[in-house]
Amino acid sequence: MTDKSPFALYVRATNQVAFNVSDALGFSVEMSALAVSLFEEGPDTMQVQALYSTRKQAEQALLSLSLSSSIETMIEQLPDIDWVEKSQRGLPPVKAGRFWIYGSHDKELIPKNIKWPVEINAGLAFGTGHHGTTKGCLLELDRLLEEGFFPKKVLDLGCGAGTLAIATAKALKLNIIATDIDSDAVEVTLFNARINNVSKFIKCYKLDGVKNSKLQKNTFDLIFANILSGPLIKLSEGIVDILCPNGKVILSGILDDQSELVSRAFINCGLEIEKKSSISGWTSITGRKIK
Repeated sequence: MTDKSPFALYVRATNQVAFNVSDALGFSVEMSALAVSLFEEGPDTMQVQALYSTRKQAEQALLSLSLSSSIETMIEQLPDIDWVEKSQRGLPPVKAGRFWIYGSHDKELIPKNIKWPVEINAGLAFGTGHHGTTKGCLLELDRLLEEGFFPKKVLDLGCGAGTLAIATAKALKLNIIATDIDSDAVEVTLFNARINNVSKFIKCYKLDGVKNSKLQKNTFDLIFANILSGPLIKLSEGIVDILCPNGKVILSGILDDQSELVSRAFINCGLEIEKKSSISGWTSITGRKIK
């Protein structure tokens, strides 16, 4: 084993805690991870794996999480191989309607009948398409397009790796605003836009929420908000405010048992819920702004 071998931080917890941990390790910790992965271990349990160059970085990341002592954690050094590449190769392509989300290692395997292939590699920013939240949004986008809904102004709020913004740009060839609270996500989104040849369509900003000049001067026909239930509820009024009349929003990052709370918050702000769907315990909600 050599000094180049990365150190893996493992956290095993309930779905919501694990999802929060993966988000924090990807975005909030000063010592940036080489890669962050989230694995399902059963109906209610998930495991987070974050890779770091040194044990000290892994230990600092763990301390920053301030986890309960009842949550299982472990740090170990891994064999000396390219674990970032391995983590990417371990993620199979994802088909979501007419979208195909793949890593660079699978570029030669894109089926010929796929209309919109999107290259997204595993890394720091969440939202590669392999989690039920992002896949749920893509399936809803595909359904809306099939039904003849063609928005002219689109916002990807909490863009992560930029998967939704890039997929929409590929499908519609129109300008899209993407935002995230983390600068890493902005960099990753812009990089992914370049490798997918849609840079000219995507503007990405580091922004918190919707109460800012970049968004308040606009109204949108379609908004993606793939974040978490708490922030969604908090932002519900602001999100509906910047939707055009009859505009649609696709909400995700919602555990199945939280979907009613999120739905109610948006209904109270003037949204009509059109559809709910669930993938692996995570609900996606599509709604329309009532005139």
